[in-house]
Amino acid sequence: MSRTTTALLALSAVVLTGCGPTTDEVTSMVTAGATTYEDALELREDIIAAGLQCPGTDQRVVPAEDGIAYLECDNGMMAMAVASSNEDMQELVSSRNNTGPGATPVLHAANWMVVARDEAPLQQLQTELGGTIIPVP
Repeated sequence: MSRTTTALLALSAVVLTGCGPTTDEVTSMVTAGATTYEDALELREDIIAAGLQCPGTDQRVVPAEDGIAYLECDNGMMAMAVASSNEDMQELVSSRNNTGPGATPVLHAANWMVVARDEAPLQQLQTELGGTIIPVP
């Protein structure tokens, strides 16, 4: 299992346990007025337009209807999630703030999050898409 898949699974696990900062703290972390996406495939298109490679289009939505859309690039360099609601996005961001050893940096804004092995591609994306980088703790 790749590190990014592990990171997304860890994010999901923490979301389910309910640990994390308060809703107000998370809301202040999510960039207001940023671009929103319908799903991870749409976000992937902008990642590619920003000059990064992300082969693969195997998107998973959890739960199956109206859930969080996840997509991992086949090259294992990054993964992304697009939340269908503000509450889902707040849970994603708060879960990332509670990851331990093996954590990876995250770029997030509005209703989306990108996880990468290191900050370099996230910095490139941040220039193009905006958002906030949560560095490795």
